[in-house]
Amino acid sequence: MHEKITLLIVEDDESLSASLEKSFRKHAYDVLCAAEVSEAKRILHAQKVDLVLLDVQLPDASGLEVLHSALEIDREILVIMMTAFPEIKTAVRTLKEGAHDFIVKPFELEGLHLTVEKALETRGLRQEVRRLEHEKRRRGGVGEILGESPCIVSLRSQIQKVSEADTPVLVVGETGTGKELVADSVHRSSSRAGDPMVKANCSAFSENLLESEIFGHEKGAFTDAKEARPGLFEMADGGTLFLDEISEMKPGLQAKFLRVIEGHPFRRVGGQREVRANVRIVATTNRDLPALVRSGDFREDLYFRLKVFQIDVPPLRSRGKDIIVLARFYLNQLAVDLRKGNLSLTPAAEEVLLAYPWPGNVRELCNVVERAALLSEQGEVDVKHLPAELQTSAFIKRHGFFAPGSLASLGELERQYINHVLEATGGNISEAARILGISRNTLKAKL
Repeated sequence: MHEKITLLIVEDDESLSASLEKSFRKHAYDVLCAAEVSEAKRILHAQKVDLVLLDVQLPDASGLEVLHSALEIDREILVIMMTAFPEIKTAVRTLKEGAHDFIVKPFELEGLHLTVEKALETRGLRQEVRRLEHEKRRRGGVGEILGESPCIVSLRSQIQKVSEADTPVLVVGETGTGKELVADSVHRSSSRAGDPMVKANCSAFSENLLESEIFGHEKGAFTDAKEARPGLFEMADGGTLFLDEISEMKPGLQAKFLRVIEGHPFRRVGGQREVRANVRIVATTNRDLPALVRSGDFREDLYFRLKVFQIDVPPLRSRGKDIIVLARFYLNQLAVDLRKGNLSLTPAAEEVLLAYPWPGNVRELCNVVERAALLSEQGEVDVKHLPAELQTSAFIKRHGFFAPGSLASLGELERQYINHVLEATGGNISEAARILGISRNTLKAKL
């Protein structure tokens, strides 16, 4: 059974249109109908359509106008042309201009359904190829870390250099900066890339469960150990063991972990047999490990063993115009995922993105761009599609309210910002209230 598909039938023959609508509804399609070019264009602009059955000759204009409009709105829309006047040159022209197929009236409904199903199958295969190509690019190593700011150029250079060795790597940075992406790049750029990279989040397990996860356990080692299970060290043999948020590992387990990464064998929980594994360690943390060492919460010897090579991942706010590079990259991905055609940022939206300090770093940027893409119209992400806190930040930065000599009272800042939002929304009270995060009545009272 295919996914729920929205089908637009553009046909001026009422009898044929009704017959097609009934047949496709019976096959669980959402069906829309239009008898003229103008009506078809209105529907295409009003809602998302997956497939169009389109008559070449329509009362008010050529069906090719609908074809052009459909493909301009979304390159993924499938258009199957229908005509009672078969001409080779007409068929060739429609296919050249982007139609998926061409069918001659009269036709059997069964044959039309087969044509439609094949068209949907082709689209599905095309999307899968794009997804696999994207996945291949995503897994391409150092090149997947986007940006040309000096700190990112340096970061890529560090990854390339450490990838040639087998030393442990400690990746440090704020939450959301992309530490796991850096760890992935270290592995994929190394000679171990053909072997597994096994991952564990140290903050997701209690001390006992984390020990079992890393070193494995034998049958009966604890209440729920109904069968023996290898740990991550064994599973990663020959490859890389990635430990996210290693600062959350308890001191007791740290001692055992240190012995293993120094080359000593280990035993599974509840086991007697000694096990060895050839593993490269990559660990990450968003905490201040030296401070944890001073407080006794992290072993000093383990800290120095891990930081043989430390990579500091820069926060997004220090990466300058990389913010726009990343935003455009995510928009291109979302354009495919959401089937929105081309998506772009307006210059005003770019200015707002650059003005915001991004406390949530790349992860926050990704979420903001996704939300904006969902709200966008006609292929553009503008300021109005961005969250209110970004717009406020840009407004304050632009007017320099926090610069020396430019201080103002809170009431004055509020007054100026409300005026700015009202101006940006063309005086629309409801829209301005939504952006400001207050009710219409509250905004009216302030005015």
